[in-house]
Amino acid sequence: MPPSLHQSLLMVTELEESTAFYRDTVGLAVDREADGNVEFDTGQATLVLESDFEPDVLDAFGLDDPGDERGRGVIVAIEVDGPDAVDEVCEAVPDEDVRLAPTDVDWGRRMAIVSDPDDYAVEISAPL
Repeated sequence: MPPSLHQSLLMVTELEESTAFYRDTVGLAVDREADGNVEFDTGQATLVLESDFEPDVLDAFGLDDPGDERGRGVIVAIEVDGPDAVDEVCEAVPDEDVRLAPTDVDWGRRMAIVSDPDDYAVEISAPL
């Protein structure tokens, strides 16, 4: 069996606010909740929102505190149920959080890019 993406973790500052964004705005269903994290089963890999780790946990994993620029260089790509759903997600996001308005791209998708509460770039897309 070839390697596959098992899960992606995003360290977030406000777990409830980020959970509401991915659940209520993007439409992901919560799969599990535990102390300090929420998991969304996306069908192929689990997206985990993790409240900031304690310094000793960061040290144990060899990680630095993400600081104020936690979303820099990260894009989370989520496929939704059709081109209209891309537009619906963008309509639910404040205008200042829409980085790329819904558009049809040459490679056969409708896509948009929005910011989550921690400024992670979230691509919302669907095949045309």
